[in-house]
Amino acid sequence: MLSNKRIFIIDDDPFWSNTLFKLLNNLGYENVYKYSCSIEAVNHLHLNPSLIFLDYQMENLDGLEVLQRVKEYFPAIGVIFCTAHEDLGVAIQALEKGSEDYLLKANLQKEKLKLMIEKTFNEQNLELNLN
Repeated sequence: MLSNKRIFIIDDDPFWSNTLFKLLNNLGYENVYKYSCSIEAVNHLHLNPSLIFLDYQMENLDGLEVLQRVKEYFPAIGVIFCTAHEDLGVAIQALEKGSEDYLLKANLQKEKLKLMIEKTFNEQNLELNLN
């Protein structure tokens, strides 16, 4: 059931966080948590989110550092890396560190978002079935 999936939004841009939050709610996700501080979000990983939308440019820890910590301690959590600036180098690093996808904030579309989420959850289920 979609509403049972816990999702984190880790981003210090309130406009983006609120927009993504509303889109996720419209798609049926009810357990969505927003964190504007990367350290606070890392400290709440014990809540075991199924998916994290992770911004690249943040104070304290940048998105790549957070991604590395997530995958080190909780490798099953799906991460969709989000950024406002298209940077192939950052995208490659994010994917190499375990991000399932890379989302440009300017290209946010409800259907594309839905497909990214479904793909991530399907990959998680496949991994669970293989183990």
